[in-house]
Amino acid sequence: MKYSIVKNDYDESKKIAEELSNLVISKKWILDNKNPNYIFVIGGDGTFLKAAELFNNILEEVIFVPIKSGGIGFYTNHNRISDIKDILNNIEKQEPIEISVLEANDYKVINEIKIINNLRPLEVDVLIDGELLETFRGTGLVFSTSGGSTGFAKSHNGAVIIDENNIFQMLEIAAVSNNNFRTLNAPVIFSRKHKVEVVITKPNDVEIIVDSRKCKLPANNSIKIQLSDKNIKLISKNSEKLTKTRILNYIFTTNKSYN
Repeated sequence: MKYSIVKNDYDESKKIAEELSNLVISKKWILDNKNPNYIFVIGGDGTFLKAAELFNNILEEVIFVPIKSGGIGFYTNHNRISDIKDILNNIEKQEPIEISVLEANDYKVINEIKIINNLRPLEVDVLIDGELLETFRGTGLVFSTSGGSTGFAKSHNGAVIIDENNIFQMLEIAAVSNNNFRTLNAPVIFSRKHKVEVVITKPNDVEIIVDSRKCKLPANNSIKIQLSDKNIKLISKNSEKLTKTRILNYIFTTNKSYN
């Protein structure tokens, strides 16, 4: 079995990585940072996104094993180091949970793709299944997955999506609105069957940011966005206990949880 470890820089994470390395080596696993079968992620969601970026070209072929250590973790708040022995003993038999990703041209998007222009109004046409929804002018557009809906999208008044695999959304950021120009200026929810195309009519100074990395503008200035038919696989020992509702309660609310 081949593995890789992606961790943050916390001292606790370094200790966990060392303990984990000793465990997998004792089981005759082989370190492979190019084509692993399993990727152990030690940290918070930022570390998970880093791991997804490192292995973006083989996301559908690998299985992630997240271990919470550090910041907020929707993706990593599933396992603790005390769970790892049990996980390793049954890893090939355990059914992974799946997290939806967006396809944006050739990119796999875990949280969101941002199409923005911070110097002048972004100007794009937004088409749904080939039909024009609107011509947008403003700072930018954000397309968010279910997982990403609790991050950047939430901070810009987007919907928090409970459904893990079938819905994504578009948000407008600082839309131009005056007597001569209007946009929809509301979150738009898409299902798995929808295909969205963003045609950039004025590409100067436009930035494309996929999760934590800046990407090149496509040559034809067109970005096609839809839910992928291949999801990220993630092993979670606590998947039955740590539902998304429980994580939302833990991170964002002060309400008393129900047993």
